[in-house]
Amino acid sequence: MLADLGVQATRLMSASQPAPTDEALGAFVCFGNAELHGCLTLQAPRKLLHFLNPVDQTSPLSDLDDWACEMVNQVVGRFRNRVAAYAVKLVFGVPLSLLSQAPQFSTGFRLAPSRISFTVDNMALDYWLELETEPDFWLAESPLEDVEAALKEGTLVLF
Repeated sequence: MLADLGVQATRLMSASQPAPTDEALGAFVCFGNAELHGCLTLQAPRKLLHFLNPVDQTSPLSDLDDWACEMVNQVVGRFRNRVAAYAVKLVFGVPLSLLSQAPQFSTGFRLAPSRISFTVDNMALDYWLELETEPDFWLAESPLEDVEAALKEGTLVLF
């Protein structure tokens, strides 16, 4: 997705990450079905979200909460497209924005969230994935069907 936005991002594999340079903004969305449920949370400095906004990089910073929600929605939509090929159907909540310097998770999941971090122009873009399955959840070893996305990934729909 970051490449689609025209930026060079580097995946951070270590625990050391750039410190936030200003108040961070984020968004999260939860999803699931009877056997699988989870949440995806995004966090980034406002300056980075402003830089990544393809619609209007001159928009006021107050509009960045909508862009943060759109970013997390696009990532989780890509996840949905991948698992759909394995016959896993998911229902999604509505993305919500948040202000945070250091998110603390209290969603009731048994495992700690997995952190996935990137750096863009020396600013950190962090995702946390919380995922939990029920004992009867089954995922095929390979795709069961070829499922196409309704829209090309990364397409912005304004309504």
